[in-house]
Amino acid sequence: MSEEILRFVDTIHRDRQVEKEVIFTGIEMALLSAAQKRFEQEEGIEVLIDRETGEISAIRDGDGFDPREVLGRIAAGAGKQVLFQKIREAEREVIHREFSSRIGEMINGTVASKKGGGLVITLTTRAEGFMPRSEQSHLEEWNEGDRIKVVLKEVNMQQTRVQLLVSRAAPDMVRRLFEQEIPEVGDFVVEIKAVAREAGNRTKIAVATLDSNVDCVGACIGIKGSRIRNVTDELNGEKIDVVRWNDSVAVLIPEALKPAEIASLELDYENKTANVYVTEDQQSLAIGRRGQNVRLASKLSGWELNICAISEEDLAQLRIAGTESRADEMFGDRLAQVTGEDGTAQTLNPLDQLFDDNTASEEEIAEEYGDGAVVMGLEDLPGVTEEIADRLVEMQYDSTDALLEAGVEGLSKVEGLDENSARLIVDKIREIMDNVESEVEEGE
Repeated sequence: MSEEILRFVDTIHRDRQVEKEVIFTGIEMALLSAAQKRFEQEEGIEVLIDRETGEISAIRDGDGFDPREVLGRIAAGAGKQVLFQKIREAEREVIHREFSSRIGEMINGTVASKKGGGLVITLTTRAEGFMPRSEQSHLEEWNEGDRIKVVLKEVNMQQTRVQLLVSRAAPDMVRRLFEQEIPEVGDFVVEIKAVAREAGNRTKIAVATLDSNVDCVGACIGIKGSRIRNVTDELNGEKIDVVRWNDSVAVLIPEALKPAEIASLELDYENKTANVYVTEDQQSLAIGRRGQNVRLASKLSGWELNICAISEEDLAQLRIAGTESRADEMFGDRLAQVTGEDGTAQTLNPLDQLFDDNTASEEEIAEEYGDGAVVMGLEDLPGVTEEIADRLVEMQYDSTDALLEAGVEGLSKVEGLDENSARLIVDKIREIMDNVESEVEEGE
């Protein structure tokens, strides 16, 4: 019998991945339960099994006994129930421990059966997953025996089993397919920053890279869409928009709303809401079919977006008002004081002086802001929001000289700016300064 016990333990251990110690303990408990039933007593009985030889040592009230001789059929049956219950409990623990660390992972499986609109999916020889209708795409139809890729969404320990909830509608499904199909994503050269999805309809995915030699969007799409086609084919034709991520929400929102063209933005940082102004011909494109485009863009950016149609005349007035407001915020405490023709003091905005009527001389600008300075609003720079402008002022990057001295490396360390945004800022300042110098030379 000792050899039979060792073979039994070894077989269960290999087939069900249950620890041998758990099986030995289960056999001991089964024999103990059977002996207690046979002798009709709960105290004074001990059963131990040698882990090396498989020999059984049984004691009742200090006297040894042979379990094979004293255990009847009923007692033996009760012992088996205890044993297999112990093995099932250990097996549930093994499955729970194995799959709890795999939440969010893509797993290959086989459709075992249909159940109330959902699918029972065989994941391993010991584990099954369930995919309810709500976690499926309406574009897909599955039959028994079909191979299927799913993402593990939840692992729940229940009284008699471990429930594994799987999905093909989760955003992680698209993320894992990109990691599998796009080498740059799998190698962490291109990073997926955010995914917004309405399964079966459309997905927007934002990507970024720190490698200046890699086009993150082009790498995901491939030549003539060859790479992303593998992903869309796996999702049965679901449309996928790949957009370039930017830490500046003023840059990200227009990217997220593509293919619509945005005319202007009004951002409320406190409530994380944005009024997005578009021309009338772009309104339906920005909203999308049944509001899908703006919903996905909102999820991707994390902001509530309000699409507002605006005429060209109203747009021009809005831009003027926005420019004046930003100028007041940036220069309100240091407006130039000049004397008008009637001898009274007048307050003029340096932006107006420099770019509108050119009344400010180089000496006046130098006296107010320093030699070689070009006066402009920080928020007029690409990707610079009101919040980022405040950070630049705090770090004393509030003049063109200071911004150029900081360069791409220094500006990219400012919260909200990445390397690409910093490069755009530096290039824009240089462009403006070159234009100013050209105008000065022409005037001479």
